[in-house]
Amino acid sequence: MTMTFSRILVLPIIAVTLTAFVAGSVNAESAAQRPNILFIMTDQQHAGMMSCTGNSYLNTPAMDSLARCGIRFERAYVANPVCVPSRISMATGMMPGRLDVFNNGMKAIVPDEVEKNSLGLLIQRAGYDTFYGGKVHMAPELNPARAGYDIVVRDQRALLSDACIEFIQQKRERPFFAVASFINPHDICYVHAAHIGKAPKNMQHVEELYRQASALPLDELPPLPDNFAIPAHEPEAIEAHLNPKAVTPAVTMRKDYDEHQWRIFRWIYCRLTEQVDAHIGRILDAVRDAGLEETTLILFTSDHGDMDASHRLASKGLFYENSVRVPLVMQYKGVIPAGQVDTKHLVATGLDILPTLGDYAGADVPESLLGRSLRAIAEGQAVEDWRTFVVSENSWGRMIRSQRFKYCVYASKGFRESLVDMVDDPDELINLARKPEFRDALLEHRGFLQQWIKVSNDTEAEAFALPVPNVAR
Repeated sequence: MTMTFSRILVLPIIAVTLTAFVAGSVNAESAAQRPNILFIMTDQQHAGMMSCTGNSYLNTPAMDSLARCGIRFERAYVANPVCVPSRISMATGMMPGRLDVFNNGMKAIVPDEVEKNSLGLLIQRAGYDTFYGGKVHMAPELNPARAGYDIVVRDQRALLSDACIEFIQQKRERPFFAVASFINPHDICYVHAAHIGKAPKNMQHVEELYRQASALPLDELPPLPDNFAIPAHEPEAIEAHLNPKAVTPAVTMRKDYDEHQWRIFRWIYCRLTEQVDAHIGRILDAVRDAGLEETTLILFTSDHGDMDASHRLASKGLFYENSVRVPLVMQYKGVIPAGQVDTKHLVATGLDILPTLGDYAGADVPESLLGRSLRAIAEGQAVEDWRTFVVSENSWGRMIRSQRFKYCVYASKGFRESLVDMVDDPDELINLARKPEFRDALLEHRGFLQQWIKVSNDTEAEAFALPVPNVAR
């Protein structure tokens, strides 16, 4: 399908003049040395939802091709495992809580300095033609029409791939920056509604998938995950914050779903992921057919994951791996060595994506940001002094993920902390927080949170921070 675009005036006159001046100062030689940039994002896809990760219950040839021809980061964590805060973080390079956003529906406070240095404006000022297509779900100040994108397309599904392809294939003198933000596999949120016969009218495709899955023999559905069990000594805050009135009522599903219902859920999640992979594949084919593969950096990620029946849970918003760890793949043929799987470096997608894309674009990324460019790691260079831990946040707790452990602490009373050995217990089934032999590790991670509060000005986390002997607040 062919789509016609009109350019959108996205900036005040002064800013447009500044953009034109900066863009004009980028000579043809320097522009030729910088890649086109294609930033692909899905919604609610956890890190294991690609066949290249060993998941045999789905087939994702497009995503797999990116990993095969580039680098896949195994330890990529979101700033907050909910749509709006995660997307705001990627757009600004800041923790969303510093902009007063911890949940969907919260009104962001975006200072002028942050707004003018958001991702789209930074790369547009660096001399790029810019495009944003698909799901936005951010603060008004960061909406693409005012945040540096020349062309904005609202469709989040099939028409998005058509629009992105048309933009990519246009003849131009400058490099392009295209964001393709797909809605799926987010429609997994409506499986429970289909289960109880109350799916919205625009979710008929989910109802159809539910009918198909329900008719399949049990052995043709994905099995329950290895970590289906509810962990012993799970912090009380987790169940306390499962909203029974949510579109995906995880607390109800945890209590009432049997094995068959969970396996139906998992089968549909696989099919929705395959559907979005097909749209991504069309865009990748268009890049190749246009002869742009070796001049285009492609970065693929998701805004957060889905629990996918782990610990008898569905949906997002938690610090368990399926909710907070996401795919992150980079491909730049001839520059990024192919076939890499990075299992060493802890990546903060909300903090690191903006500096990374800005680095490749030659943009003036603010030095005050906490994130770091992944360029050197992706290109196989040695990197000194990488971060010791990565942080994720929500309104009721904090997660510290270090090289070996994951530490979570919550505001509620009762059993507040969890400490998991991610090497010996990657399924997160054993909470070590009260075991005397892990007391030193527990205190070390409490100390990491104290450090984080100071470095990131995370004053809200002071409500969660527990005492650490000999560590000054």
